Amino acid sequence: MNTQLWALAVAGTIVLAAAGLEAFRATRARRLAVGASAAPAREPYILYFTGESCTVCRTHQEPALAKLEGVRVDKVDAIAERELAERFHVYTLPTTVVMAADGSALHVNYGYAPATKLDRQLAEARNGSTMEHAATA
Repeated sequence: MNTQLWALAVAGTIVLAAAGLEAFRATRARRLAVGASAAPAREPYILYFTGESCTVCRTHQEPALAKLEGVRVDKVDAIAERELAERFHVYTLPTTVVMAADGSALHVNYGYAPATKLDRQLAEARNGSTMEHAATA
């Protein structure tokens, strides 16, 4: 009987830890979804949706993002942050979202987005622009 109680206590602890982790992830996703994060934005920034098994993300999108000097890029695991990914209809990786400093989405790029395109979208965001969904092959 003592062994069963011990096993039940361990299982309960694991379930509580998993629930706590999920609550933390959900809270973080909600903060990102409304534009809030650990560091408030002063300039437009990029939400970069990626995944562990995304080869194009590592070989193409990350080098393109690295060319954008001085631009804040918030890397988001699309699987772990499913709620946030669904808000932007992320069904392909990579996906980049150019966000205004106030947290509103201005441009959504589904698939690889070259540095020149992102740079142009960021410039438009600095000058004020409307929402654009861009599908790339």
